[in-house]
This record gives sequence, C-alpha cells and structure tokens, in this order.
Amino acid sequence: MMMNARRQSLARLSLTALPLALLLVGCATPRAPLQANVASVQRIDSASMELRFMAKLRLQNSNDTPIEYSGASVELQLRGKTIGTGVSSGSGSVPRFGEVLIDVPVTVSALGEVRQAIGLYGAADRKLDVVLKGRLNGPAFNTQNFDWHGEMALSLPPGS
Repeated sequence: MMMNARRQSLARLSLTALPLALLLVGCATPRAPLQANVASVQRIDSASMELRFMAKLRLQNSNDTPIEYSGASVELQLRGKTIGTGVSSGSGSVPRFGEVLIDVPVTVSALGEVRQAIGLYGAADRKLDVVLKGRLNGPAFNTQNFDWHGEMALSLPPGS
C-alpha cells in the first residue's frame, strides 16, 4: 500500500514538473531579435502643444517560428532623451521568415521646448538623428523588443 502511494505521488510530481520543464525549454530556445525599419512617417492631427504622427513600422522575423503579438509600444529618442511615445492595441503575427507592417501613433509633447532644444526655430525642414525603441507584447511573457536608428525629417507647419 505504501509503495502504491509513493508511485502515485511520483506520477503527480512528474505531471506537475513536465509543463514547467517544457516552459523552461521554450524560454531557453535562442531567438533572433526582430529587425525594425520605419517605412513611413505621416503627420496626423494634434493639439497646439504637441506633434503627432503615424509611424508605419516594418518588422521582420528571421526566426523559424511566427511571433504572435497583442499590442505594441514605442519610444522616440533624440540625443538619448525620450521626446515622444506611442502605443497601439493592434494584434497579429509576424510570420516565420517574414515581415509585417504595423501602424503606431506617436505623440511628441511640449513641442515648444523640444523645438528650442533641437534648434528647429526658423528652419523649414530639418533632418534629425533619432532612435525608435519598441516592444511587441506577446503571450506568456513572450515580449519582443526592437529598435531602429535613423534619420527623420520633421516638417513644421508654416509660422512654427
């Protein structure tokens, strides 16, 4: 009787440990990072003290498995400081060895201070070296980070 209870206990432990072991193996599988490019940037309506634009991001997955996501967030940095943020509740999948385009609205607030800091007063158009850091939220703690370094031209409305 005692031996039978021990076997049942071992069987329960095995059934409990198996999902944990599979989870750990899944987490340990190396995964190449997402590659991100800003495909386009378009101005959208904004209030007087902010600049808003729609960033269309091209995300490329060089892994052998698709990356599911539900939500995205980005942070726009200039000279190491965050000047804008954006979020999207969109969901989908980046196919294995494939790519997808996602739209994320980005808001740069306190535009007057930002313009002074980056010397945009009096300039018609100015190209800026920027960094866009982002994150795709996936299921079961499967968040994928990405970043893009590049140059963006921010045209200002007349009289700015």
